[in-house]
Amino acid sequence: MSAGVCVEALTLTLGAFRLRKIDFAVSRGEILVILGPNGAGKSVTLETIAGFHRPASGRVLIGGRDVTALPPERRNVGFVVQNFGLFPHLSVAQNLAIARRHHRVAAAYDTALPAQGDDAALLRYFGVAHLAARAPAGLSEGEKQRVALARALASAPDVFLFDEPFSALDAETRDQVREELKSFLRELAIPAIFVTHDRSDAMTLGDKIVMLRDGGIMQSGPAAEILQKPANSFVARFVGVENILHGRLNEVSDAFLTLTVGQRTLRAAAPARPVAAGSPLCLSIRAEHVTFRCSPPSTQSLQAGINRFEGRVTALRSAGPLVTVSIDCGFPLKAYVLAPQAREMKLGSGSTVAVEIAAACIHVLDE
Repeated sequence: MSAGVCVEALTLTLGAFRLRKIDFAVSRGEILVILGPNGAGKSVTLETIAGFHRPASGRVLIGGRDVTALPPERRNVGFVVQNFGLFPHLSVAQNLAIARRHHRVAAAYDTALPAQGDDAALLRYFGVAHLAARAPAGLSEGEKQRVALARALASAPDVFLFDEPFSALDAETRDQVREELKSFLRELAIPAIFVTHDRSDAMTLGDKIVMLRDGGIMQSGPAAEILQKPANSFVARFVGVENILHGRLNEVSDAFLTLTVGQRTLRAAAPARPVAAGSPLCLSIRAEHVTFRCSPPSTQSLQAGINRFEGRVTALRSAGPLVTVSIDCGFPLKAYVLAPQAREMKLGSGSTVAVEIAAACIHVLDE
């Protein structure tokens, strides 16, 4: 992986905390998101890549070069931290200029930037050109964040490292800056590693996700795979799966499982690992994969590819354009519906509905 970043079996002990054999790779042009709760080891992993910690074992390769023993200034990384790290005695323009002076400028940089690839163009790109002469103390939190991103990009590093760079931004600014950053990284085609505990960041930015807990990897892989097929209930809850259910396996046949969940029998796609009849299983179903209508079936219909049964609405919760519908199907289930559709269907507590879930959308977790 000559144009990417490779972390191999990284272990590190800091007091009582320990990183345990962290492995992942990021190719040129990819964005990898390290996701997890506080204390999982996200920032420590990023700081070790940057050279702030010396690992007990393992290697860090950037652009095919083993940098494990090199100090931070010889690794050519761009690092954006939570508190921005702007030099308070320098203007916005001077903060960018010092970053460019102390790092080599990659050949790809000039072609990726708008205009001529100078600092002024970069400031315009992030909407802060009018602040070039201002000191960091005179900037809002959102403006500081934009300048910090511009400064990291000004050095044209071999890898961009972002440690929760959106934590101080309001929702509207966060969405805007996140889209700008993603667009810029796509143009520049330099690998980026992004640390966050916010799953919306992971879903918006990540090509790959590494899910950490207590210093170890719980799951890693393409973002879509982790969001749709979490490895276990911890990952499922963290990435926002609304339905995590417990059931018992009845039989395996024709690549499907037949399970008892609450008072219902369901069909689910069989997992890759072997499972024995009679064993307890944990399942995840994303709310967007549950469909329902107001004309219920007279009896439960169980086919190979789809589950159909009757349910009763127990609660509705509005969140902007979406309504979360809680349904008692013989087990608790959450589904989404657009607000206009909920009004058209005259949904309310006690409404009877026909629920459908494709077997392929019922994912068996590895507990």
